[in-house]
Amino acid sequence: MKKVILAAALAALSSAALADTTAAAKVSTLGAGLDVAFSMTESIDARIGFNTFNYNTNKTSNGTSYSGQLSLGSLEALADWHPWAGSFRVTGGLMYNNNKFSMTAQPAGGNVTVGGVVYTAAQAGTVAANVDFKKVVPYLGIGWGSAPKDSGFSFAADLGILFQGTPNARVTATGAAVTAAALSRANADLNASLKNFQYYPVASVGIGYTF
Repeated sequence: MKKVILAAALAALSSAALADTTAAAKVSTLGAGLDVAFSMTESIDARIGFNTFNYNTNKTSNGTSYSGQLSLGSLEALADWHPWAGSFRVTGGLMYNNNKFSMTAQPAGGNVTVGGVVYTAAQAGTVAANVDFKKVVPYLGIGWGSAPKDSGFSFAADLGILFQGTPNARVTATGAAVTAAALSRANADLNASLKNFQYYPVASVGIGYTF
């Protein structure tokens, strides 16, 4: 499906060369991004783009060293409908969702609980959790943005929901003493705690220019 979205994006770029286009830089809850829009009909525009953001953190608490990485990355293939021929738009489409999060914990001493079982730091080793989501997911939202047929600078804003599905979490441990049953319980508990993240809110603002 990633190849399908990329192919659609390339086709859109080819078509955009024959029509007025709007290029926009934006910041959103999906990261920083760029998109390109072009007119399909009087009231419908096609829009393609990408978003990216990375954040790393490291800290030590109660003798345990933690490191985490948040990685946001997405490709979008969207259609904007302007129902009243103005800047207001209703947007729907697909996104390739490469958002993910990982964290590792390296205890230096004391005890560690994995799946309800208590292990010493030596028994547990390094404990890691990785979370990712379905790759190809639908998006639905509303927004405001100049149609590509209106030349010059314009402001854009969007509010919507990315239906990314239930997160997929995996817990691992390097310690040989950690049992498969404990890891299975830890995975189940983490997945249950993340079930409300299947809907990801998207808020975006940006500045565009129509050629």
